[in-house]
Amino acid sequence: MNDRPKDHMDDESIARGIRGLPDVAADTAFRSRLRSEFVSGAMAEDDSGRVDVSPESPRRRGGRRWLWLAPVAAAAAITLMVMNPGPRLRVLETAGDGYVRLGETPVQLSDLTRINDDLAAGMELVTAPNAALDLIADGVVLYEITPGTRMTVPGTPGRWFGREVEFTLTSGEVRMKTGPQYAGSTVRVQTPDGLVVVTGTLLSIQTDAGGTCVCVLEGTVRVGVDEADLEPVPPGQRKIMLKDGTVEIIPVKPMHRDGVLDFDERVGHNMDE
Repeated sequence: MNDRPKDHMDDESIARGIRGLPDVAADTAFRSRLRSEFVSGAMAEDDSGRVDVSPESPRRRGGRRWLWLAPVAAAAAITLMVMNPGPRLRVLETAGDGYVRLGETPVQLSDLTRINDDLAAGMELVTAPNAALDLIADGVVLYEITPGTRMTVPGTPGRWFGREVEFTLTSGEVRMKTGPQYAGSTVRVQTPDGLVVVTGTLLSIQTDAGGTCVCVLEGTVRVGVDEADLEPVPPGQRKIMLKDGTVEIIPVKPMHRDGVLDFDERVGHNMDE
């Protein structure tokens, strides 16, 4: 007579039945995928803490989506970086003779190849007392650098971003005309006496021992002794910021107006090409 509880006998019967079942080999592909997801951490858990290893689990779908999007995003970013720079600043014309100094290196005004090769945004540019040159970024902006000017080489606004650039005018005169591709760009010019913010116009900027004068012939330019002092200067007017503290907006002098108009008549048509 067996006096063990009946429920214990039932458990043993069930266990013997399970042990008697034939072995079933795990699917090779399933085991490989499971091992790979476990190692990589890609297994998803549901709210109960159970791991979801089904072929269409959200984490697997999301992982595949990011794997596909990552190279596309990287390619798009590289394309933007490569295509964003605007046209390179280059020499359009020269006048006079002598040299220009680029950084610490004097270059003969006649050596246009050397000047173009060495021009770089931010470097110091000095024109000799009898040397002048015109610089152009096709369709964007045109500069006349007059004799005896000391400045830094302007940058060129980007096509989609980086559209604000700057340069410093230490002494001398720069005449400037913007083109159709300049729209939406800004050039900031720092002088010893103030700040000039150009958003599209025809103008000249002169600075010397007496102060700074900004003459506007077309468009509107904001000028001030600093950022907080910026105010619009309309066409036909000039703003002077003198060393003695005088700051005012007055009509453009004929001699300054004629210099800008001669510049525009001589090379301004290059902005229309």
